[in-house]
Amino acid sequence: MASIYKNSQAKEELMHLYDEKLKSLEINYTNIDVPTSFGRTRVVQTGNVNGKKIVMFHGYNAGSPITLEAVKNLIKDYCFYVVETVGQATKSEEFTINIKDDSFALWADEVLEKLEIERANVIGISYGAFIVEKLMTHKPERIEKCVLVVPSGIVNGNIWESTKKLTFPLIRYKITKQEKHLKSFLNAFAPVENDHLYRMLSTIMKGVKLDTRIPKLLKPQDVKGFNAPVYVIAAKNDVYFPGEKIAKRSEALFSNLKEVHLLENSKHMPAEETYSVIQQKIMEWIGDSI
Repeated sequence: MASIYKNSQAKEELMHLYDEKLKSLEINYTNIDVPTSFGRTRVVQTGNVNGKKIVMFHGYNAGSPITLEAVKNLIKDYCFYVVETVGQATKSEEFTINIKDDSFALWADEVLEKLEIERANVIGISYGAFIVEKLMTHKPERIEKCVLVVPSGIVNGNIWESTKKLTFPLIRYKITKQEKHLKSFLNAFAPVENDHLYRMLSTIMKGVKLDTRIPKLLKPQDVKGFNAPVYVIAAKNDVYFPGEKIAKRSEALFSNLKEVHLLENSKHMPAEETYSVIQQKIMEWIGDSI
């Protein structure tokens, strides 16, 4: 199987950054390795085992540590399972899943089956929202409530804005190898003042064979059989998936949409100061922990 990493040094550095962040959270957790038809899948379980179960599907190459950091203050109340996507820079296997068919839905369903989670509250973040959307269409009965955070698969960004803020700086970086251009690219969607996040994203850009396949947008007929409550958190300044466009299209997509919350002054990857807002919304929407 071909590695997703350009070299062993990149993988080693990213796994070190993964471990560094997870340790810094100072939480108790259990690593669960789930065998699936699509490769071994790492699930990090943490929180109150007697609380409501929340299954999280993380953003592209983000993994459990970055994901759990945003909900850290909720782990005393809820039981979290962060499912690490195979084929990304995580502790799961490097098997790349087909995004054009139902493979992601089959994989997610298989993971939940082997975790013995019949029905759960599900949170999908960015690329992870695309996985949740696949699960909606394939096994809607798996989902009790659904929270989509800066979700892919709903809208696409403005082409000119993406070109100006993402494409041009990335081309400049590839030509010159100057860090200022890489930082400009990353600054378009992430809080680069976060040193750990910058090091992680920088290493991913330099050392990972990035999957550039773009998930297809969800259509109303895809989710006509999905009746669970849907909640959305979008970011007003999201260059990938603009918040106001997300809000408008979510209303057209989901007859069961309950609320869309727009994060003010937030890029695609929310800054630390938005975590309390995200946590508050999760508590409101998911309900009492026990």
